[in-house]
Amino acid sequence: MCDTIVVPPSVSGGPMLFAKNSDREGGEAQAVEIRPRRTHAPGARLHATNLSLPQVYETAATLLCRPYWLWGAEMGVNEYGLAIGNEAVFSRVAPEAGPTLTGMDLVRLGLERARGAAEAAQVLITLIAAHGQGGNGGQRHHFPYDSAFLIADPREAFVLEAAGRHWALERVAGIRALSNHYSITSRYERLSDGAKEFARGRGWWSGQGAFDFSAAFARPLLGLAGRGRQRAARACALLARAPAGGIGLTDLMRLLRDHSPAGERPGWQPGGLLPATICAHGSAGPAKRAAQTTMSLVAGLERGLPALWATGGAAPCTALFRPFFIEAGMPAAEPAPTDRFDPACLWWRQERLHHAVVRDHAARLAAYGPARDALEAALVEEVERARAQAATRSAPERRRLLGDVARAAWTVAEDALARWTRIAEGVPIEHRPGPIFRYHRRQLSRRADIQNG
Repeated sequence: MCDTIVVPPSVSGGPMLFAKNSDREGGEAQAVEIRPRRTHAPGARLHATNLSLPQVYETAATLLCRPYWLWGAEMGVNEYGLAIGNEAVFSRVAPEAGPTLTGMDLVRLGLERARGAAEAAQVLITLIAAHGQGGNGGQRHHFPYDSAFLIADPREAFVLEAAGRHWALERVAGIRALSNHYSITSRYERLSDGAKEFARGRGWWSGQGAFDFSAAFARPLLGLAGRGRQRAARACALLARAPAGGIGLTDLMRLLRDHSPAGERPGWQPGGLLPATICAHGSAGPAKRAAQTTMSLVAGLERGLPALWATGGAAPCTALFRPFFIEAGMPAAEPAPTDRFDPACLWWRQERLHHAVVRDHAARLAAYGPARDALEAALVEEVERARAQAATRSAPERRRLLGDVARAAWTVAEDALARWTRIAEGVPIEHRPGPIFRYHRRQLSRRADIQNG
């Protein structure tokens, strides 16, 4: 269960802004990866999560946020300023018997093969027609679902929603939030061939009046359980509060940390019945939101030099957003994470802090949260200055400048993460979350063999 948001230049007062929280199973580590542009030999094939398909001649340089066990990515941005994020949605169309492309595969394929949003939408449409989409997206539990995509470049954005091999495409106008529910009604720009006939043949559409893609294909009960509509409305409402001067990167960082109106009250603790929070912490048992936010990404989409910020780990409310530059590569070399605690991996270093904070969220976050916010604001200001300088440099000088800035930010962030973890673990626990949430966190800690105070 995820949340993806786009803010066009007409609203931001700057570049096209893109943001996503990736919500997956607790303990399902994710890697931030920067992959260079590559060429491939004629006849080469790639091996996606469940199937093999022909490779294209050239693939773009990308930043991907990839669950450790999947080939595809939850979200990402390429060198041309194209961003894609996917959402799990639930249709009436039965899953295909054979292997298909997962929504995460399609995100990565779109980023590797397209230079703009309209082209990426066509890439995804062509792949869905050729190979299908959906299938199991669960790490430990079988969890089949369809996918919706928010696709944006510096100039335009689209929503593409799929149900089996049928789809609808809508051009985005204004702020758009996409969550775990079908949202395209009759305002689509394009529709897959045969979608109306397919829906009418199954009694999902009467054949009278305008064709409503969501009403025809969505499974309403599963959509309600995910609370996607409420979260999308919350995201739009929060952005509507932004000052008249426009919306910036830090506004989207705050948005991804939101815990719903209840989270604005003093003493809020994670857990509760079907929480409709953008920043998710997961829980256990019936009527609980099992997924937690396992990675967060915010991007200012500018062709050639997008501004990219990722937490590198779970729970953006506890984490610091760090800068990344596709052109400069990764700021530090780290091993790929797995589902076991490994302090050599950023995801697991951040997860230790997350585990500590949620034991008394209000008190422990308060112990370092203001310092985190101040550091983040300073990093954004410094990186924006560096990006302005880089725009006037030659390619080698630009890479060197951006690499130096990213490495310096990484060093500062690592020092802060270690310090904040010690601070949080040292705060006495006075107000614990509910017993079901505590049980859920203990299970995750034991499974990953993670210890903290």
